[in-house]
Amino acid sequence: MNNLSSTNLNINSLPWGTFFFLLLVFALVTPFDFSWPQTIQLKENFIGTGEAIARMEHGNMGRRIGMLLLGVFAILTLARTKNRFRINEPVGWFLLFYFIWIIFSLTWSIDPVFTLRRVITVGILWFAAAAIGARHSLRELAALVVFVTGTTLILAFANEVRLHTFNPVDNIWRFSGLFHTVAMGWNCGLLALAAMYLAHVDKQKSHKLFFGCILIVAIMFLLLTKSRMAVAASLLSMGYFLFRVVSRRNKVLLVLSIISIGCFSYLVLGDMLLYYGEEMSTLGRGDAAKESVSNLTGRIPLWTECFRFIVEKPVLGYGFNSFISPTNIETIYRNVGWIPNSVHSGFMDALMGLGFVGVGAMIICFALTLVRSLLLSRNSVDYIFVTSVLLWLYYNLLLEANLITMPTFMTFFGMILISRLAFLPGTEWETRQ
Repeated sequence: MNNLSSTNLNINSLPWGTFFFLLLVFALVTPFDFSWPQTIQLKENFIGTGEAIARMEHGNMGRRIGMLLLGVFAILTLARTKNRFRINEPVGWFLLFYFIWIIFSLTWSIDPVFTLRRVITVGILWFAAAAIGARHSLRELAALVVFVTGTTLILAFANEVRLHTFNPVDNIWRFSGLFHTVAMGWNCGLLALAAMYLAHVDKQKSHKLFFGCILIVAIMFLLLTKSRMAVAASLLSMGYFLFRVVSRRNKVLLVLSIISIGCFSYLVLGDMLLYYGEEMSTLGRGDAAKESVSNLTGRIPLWTECFRFIVEKPVLGYGFNSFISPTNIETIYRNVGWIPNSVHSGFMDALMGLGFVGVGAMIICFALTLVRSLLLSRNSVDYIFVTSVLLWLYYNLLLEANLITMPTFMTFFGMILISRLAFLPGTEWETRQ
């Protein structure tokens, strides 16, 4: 690794004003819902098609204010930032093509007004992501993650305690706090990744202890969300980061330890190992979670319906992020028996909204960003962190769509890293050329 891997994070020089501002913005645009745990407990989150259509048509005023503030902040940030932008071929060109295709989807959308709102939202997010990515280093961005997601976690826990809904012993209960449990799983997973990275690169003992404690707490609450995809993606990406940064000797010890634990467990538990493995796979969510595995918690019937629709518009799709819209929602509800807020796969969502051309461009762009990050990570621990986040993001997108389509901080941070890989130099050496 290069010498950059041994520098300490200067807490006093961090852009705290930016950190607090972004926390406020994403509290508005996510939005943070302090009544959410009770809403879940009382099952008031189950709504009819009429209310779902009304919510889609009217949107959220807090979200609009937050997006406006974010757009203005991005303009001011760019005005104070030295221009280092360039198009890194070929990833930059594919990202530009993907975004242009999103804009042009307005011309074939089944609901142009609905699609326009989605296009404006994603445009502001990408614009702000590029501006903030160019302004701050990867260390500062990781500290931003710890601050925003860590504060969100604290508020979520405090809110559950306030409402007397925090109940880990109940197998039906899942930690959410401020928004959906899956999104809270993403919040905790990203927090754990950033804390692991900062604990590794910062050589000051007090900082290591601080970030190490955050890592443990983040993993604990991640497991309490009982969100299987979020947990699996986080463990995969953290395992990748750990494997890349430890010495060769420790890698061998780690692999041998895993094999030894597996063999010992089988000798002690025998056939019961399969039972406990199944229990672990549901994260304590009970028999209902086991029964839902076969259809991926209702995703397979939904995807079957999606394929029935896409054969009618295979090349262009139905407009960016607009398949689940007021136009289609009643038909989807009649055919699948429930009202989805997305198609529960980032790749499937791109297919439905942008057709095979759009999803192809997105997949190529994702692959190229991963390749570029891997190349840069050969000489920089910072880009091992970037690669880990990309693995976490892309793995989550297999079974979830809102991580890339909804304006959450986790979405935004993924956009920051992708925009850096597409439009900024990856190293100090490149900057000097």
